[in-house]
Amino acid sequence: MFGPDKCGATGKVHLIFRYKNPINGTISEYHANQPTTIGSTYWDDHNTHLFTLVVKPTGEYSVSVDGKSLYYGNMMSDVTPALTPPKQIFDETDLKPVDWDERENIEDESAVKPDDWDENEPQSVVDEAATKPYDWNEEENELIADPEAKKPQDWDEDMDGSWEAPLIDNPACKGLSGCGTWKAPTIKNPKYKGKWIRPKISNPAFKGKWTARLIDNPNYFEPKPFAGLAPITAVGIEMWTMSENILFDNILITSSEEDSSDVAKQTFYVKQKEEYRLAAATGNGNGFFQQIIDATNEKPWLWAVYILCVLLPLVAIGVFCFGKQSKPTPNFAKKSDAYSADDDRVPNLVDDDEEEIIGDEEDDVNQPGPSGSQSNPEPQDEEENAEQQSANSSQSSAAEEEDDEHVVPENEPVKPTEEFAKKSPKNTGGAKRRTARRGD
Repeated sequence: MFGPDKCGATGKVHLIFRYKNPINGTISEYHANQPTTIGSTYWDDHNTHLFTLVVKPTGEYSVSVDGKSLYYGNMMSDVTPALTPPKQIFDETDLKPVDWDERENIEDESAVKPDDWDENEPQSVVDEAATKPYDWNEEENELIADPEAKKPQDWDEDMDGSWEAPLIDNPACKGLSGCGTWKAPTIKNPKYKGKWIRPKISNPAFKGKWTARLIDNPNYFEPKPFAGLAPITAVGIEMWTMSENILFDNILITSSEEDSSDVAKQTFYVKQKEEYRLAAATGNGNGFFQQIIDATNEKPWLWAVYILCVLLPLVAIGVFCFGKQSKPTPNFAKKSDAYSADDDRVPNLVDDDEEEIIGDEEDDVNQPGPSGSQSNPEPQDEEENAEQQSANSSQSSAAEEEDDEHVVPENEPVKPTEEFAKKSPKNTGGAKRRTARRGD
């Protein structure tokens, strides 16, 4: 017997051998050991599946579903009960002797109940030494009717009886030892001994647990693969189900695994591809991730493979690409010893809030290049530098003479103008200058 079987939440793929004992001619069933976990996709997805059984001449068997191995074993050792019968069995004709005593302990018949043993004494008695607590209130009841309770509107006294408010704890007894009629508590009776029974002693006639003697098994034989298997003369399907649309087809029994694989390629795998195409076209496919989850349900060890092959590389790539990067150290070294306009520039000692200098030549000189560094002008010839220095010296002397002519009284406030700004020696380099008072 071979095939799927599902009952409730559990499922199996049965493999049952019927083997004939060559000694006594009896035929017994031997069930292949099932794996502990079998996925439920074979029954829940409503798709076509291929169940394959391979039994080799050595007794080895293997069960696969859709070309994937489900379980395997050997019919000589991996079946229940064991195919090889025991060499010795208990003799069914052996009977236990009448005088065989299996009692390990017996009652002491010589024991006598003591005279002071009273079996009528109760297990507990009232504590005569107990006294009522000083704060016990006997005038109040421990439980009272709930004053806030109201009879339901749908209460029918003919059907439900007389209505009574539910009971609640009496608030007047809160913090007290108790309310109501006081009764002395009970304690364990020191005279109580219970019903007297005779003590037990070791049985002097004890002989141990009796078992029938072992004899050689008259039906013992050494099984051989296929030796006791009856030939297959017909194929039958045993089915008990309440599910609809269950079909069986393409049943093949052959002695060639190659022929079985060829028939599977011509029938099952063709139909499986068409079912996948139909599911994808109608949007009923499980998808790639669902197939991964289904695979792990059948083989939980695949989770370790997924973590090692997918998760760890992704974490390593993320750390390498998006990890914290160190900031580059700024380079303050001068890149060239060539002359530039910044070498002759006078530092601006005026507060930024009072003055703002906008220079055409300074913008051109200090404008950063494509690499982020400042671009320096090309060095001039020695003759041009000499002419420029002489011109600058003549302009500076003229500017000093004009400054001498412009005298500012001691108490007169300075009022910068555009004309005075143009005459300033700081603009000898040709830069335009604009001044403004604070607040403008």
